[in-house]
Amino acid sequence: MDWQRWTFRFLDTCFFRDGLPFNMGEGGYTVTNSFFPPLMTTLQGAVRTALAAELGWNPGRDDRWPAELGGPDDLGSIRLRGPYLLKDGRPLFAAPLNLLARKVREEAGIQKKYTFAKLKPGPEVQCDLGRVRLPVPDDSQQGAATPQNLFLTRSGLEAVLQGKLPGNGDIREKNQLWNEEPRTGLERDDTKRTAIDGRLYNCTHIRPERGVEVAVYVAGVPSGWNIRKSLIAGLGGEGRLAEVKVEAPCSADIMPAPALPQPAEDRKVRFTVTLVTPGYYNDPRLAVRHGPPGVPGCCVSACIGKAVRAGGWDLARQEPRPLTSLLPAGSVWFYEAEADDLNKVAALHGQCLGDQTAFGFGQVAIGKWKEEI
Repeated sequence: MDWQRWTFRFLDTCFFRDGLPFNMGEGGYTVTNSFFPPLMTTLQGAVRTALAAELGWNPGRDDRWPAELGGPDDLGSIRLRGPYLLKDGRPLFAAPLNLLARKVREEAGIQKKYTFAKLKPGPEVQCDLGRVRLPVPDDSQQGAATPQNLFLTRSGLEAVLQGKLPGNGDIREKNQLWNEEPRTGLERDDTKRTAIDGRLYNCTHIRPERGVEVAVYVAGVPSGWNIRKSLIAGLGGEGRLAEVKVEAPCSADIMPAPALPQPAEDRKVRFTVTLVTPGYYNDPRLAVRHGPPGVPGCCVSACIGKAVRAGGWDLARQEPRPLTSLLPAGSVWFYEAEADDLNKVAALHGQCLGDQTAFGFGQVAIGKWKEEI
């Protein structure tokens, strides 16, 4: 399959609304936040709209919409991977949630640093989930918690997949990549060119730092389509502009190397499945308890983050898309499987598992863990 790499560089601030709606008539001060990087529910629309526009389509001309680009709820022949956060052209990944991080300071230089511990399946306990193995830390560190707004370089994620700890050089904090800017907006009376009383709203825009981009890999574009190598596209809330660079053909090999387990003395292979992109599952409760579909073996334990509420804009119907709950990138499942399943486990690395995989949801990385006897 031939892949194109679409790289989005935001020319100003951007806004990608979270699940909190803009409601009229609310008292007090409420803020609608933005999340970053944006989800594929938004980026797929930007990609398909740009492709259609290159072929002469304009809004309102449904007769000129290319059939290869599908409809409101399907991608047609297009296949997507990502999105991937980039800094200076290098990928960054959400820190896996089987890590615990504690921020410390050096005595000289006052430079922020982290110490890490890992979570692993503990002994069986009886709880509201039944009799299960909950994650426990392998090292007691006072004040350590699951990483919030931390990203790892490719080498840092490879270390975690190997069962090791990342170095501080592999860590990027959110405030190194983007800043949040509170904004207040108003509704305007175009006939009077004045603001309408009481029609105010508050939102938070994202201002990416220099060198921060978002990449999406696109496949299935017909070979006869001549797409410009550089585009300007409106993206997200308020149609903020982004420069889009299209590289074709391009390798989609952006993933870290897998860490394949070896059979233990009991002929079991123990491996982890880590979400690199958010997971879309029609039955998220089943996925939380038993992991993504198609994984051999038995799910032993898991480290799952808070669900992400994803929506987007339906261009065809001119209305917001219904909100859907996604499992966040960085979620980790621990598995045990038979040694004969090792090749099946290896084949999962880089694949998208679950539902809506054509959109790139549920891409996984394979790592390993060790049972302490």
